[in-house]
Amino acid sequence: MYPNILRICKAVTTNTVNGIFGFDGSANIGKIAFPAVQAAPSFASSFPVVLESPNPRDSKAVCLIPCAIDQDPYFRMTRDIAHKIVGKGHGLGGKPALIHSKFFPPLQGATGKMSSSDENSAIFLTDTPEQIERKINNHAFSGGQESGKLQRELGANLEVDVSYQWLRFFLEDDDELERIGKEYESGSGEYWSTSVVKKRLIEVLKELVAGHQERRARISDEDVRKWMEQRSILVKKE
Repeated sequence: MYPNILRICKAVTTNTVNGIFGFDGSANIGKIAFPAVQAAPSFASSFPVVLESPNPRDSKAVCLIPCAIDQDPYFRMTRDIAHKIVGKGHGLGGKPALIHSKFFPPLQGATGKMSSSDENSAIFLTDTPEQIERKINNHAFSGGQESGKLQRELGANLEVDVSYQWLRFFLEDDDELERIGKEYESGSGEYWSTSVVKKRLIEVLKELVAGHQERRARISDEDVRKWMEQRSILVKKE
């Protein structure tokens, strides 16, 4: 990957990086160089063994990047200089394409941040059922009203309610999700209150995490070694 990082460093000017990311004369060289590191995986030649693409000028592979909107500036920069990294025969001029993912909020809500140093900011795949229940009940930011009376009258704000936002990611049943949203937002029906919505999320997360922990327990050190081994991942036609 390092050769491509150097190629990108050569192709992007300091003025360009400063303009995109707001750096000034006080920024250290690590900040200025990092966008090239972020951009390099956009090119198959950064993975000469894994993707069997050692020569950037010969590669015809294209790249699709799922990312959050905050990563967009890195790859807009990449698209501007991609033609300098690949050969002239590349159909897209080496430009990566992006899929912008929905923002996944921490338990504290949009103003917070998930962090391994704050165990109450997220649900971890090693959490016990008791920990999951405690975290959701005590720390998941609510978009509901301050009292049951107001909740019945005004309903919840689904845009800031973490329990509902998480259900949008983890609840498989779209019809049930739609029902929860309508009832919670209107303060009516079975899912009229924050506590009921949190209870449903807890059930979903417990099942999800338990399934992961069960599968993880069956993984051996040899399995890990095999999958972490540097190797081609391309499917060969027989």
